[in-house]
Amino acid sequence: MLKKLIVPVFILWEKIYSWIYRIRIVDNSPYQLLRIAVHPHKGEPLPLDKDDHVQPGDYVAELHISNIAIARGKVGNVTVASDVHLLPLFRKEMQNLAALIRQGKLDPRVKALWGVTLFGPGVRRLGFSVRPMPPGRNTDRLKNWMTFLRWVFSPPTAKKPSKTSAGRQPMEFWISTQQFTEKYSD
Repeated sequence: MLKKLIVPVFILWEKIYSWIYRIRIVDNSPYQLLRIAVHPHKGEPLPLDKDDHVQPGDYVAELHISNIAIARGKVGNVTVASDVHLLPLFRKEMQNLAALIRQGKLDPRVKALWGVTLFGPGVRRLGFSVRPMPPGRNTDRLKNWMTFLRWVFSPPTAKKPSKTSAGRQPMEFWISTQQFTEKYSD
């Protein structure tokens, strides 16, 4: 009952937050699952390969999942009962994003794709480098916030999260645009 009351508030919050931070659905997104915001990187340097790093100030495309799309419980023809059901859909989303990069439809200043997730194993399977966020209050707050959002937007078809899923820590993930387009080339 409580969840039914707060979901509309958080859908509105999601829309306002997206507008403020210029987060938009990726063009031609097959499932409307992947959102993106381009901005200068503010975190620690990220190793791309042996001779290159994303430095603070370099442009990144920050990736987000559309909580609103997941909350519907059905994405395309897939009923979302667990996170694993989303992996094939995200692969299609990644192929679309790689095509946009190759076509020059993403800001050319973008050096890497970057984000924060509780689903480190999943994004690692998608080809991203992953590392835990540094311990501390900010990371604890981020974990609590992301866990809360996951509860708010979990579809009615979703299974209860497992204990290992509930204990996940926030992870930073990234991949260079070059590595990404090579991985997801047609």
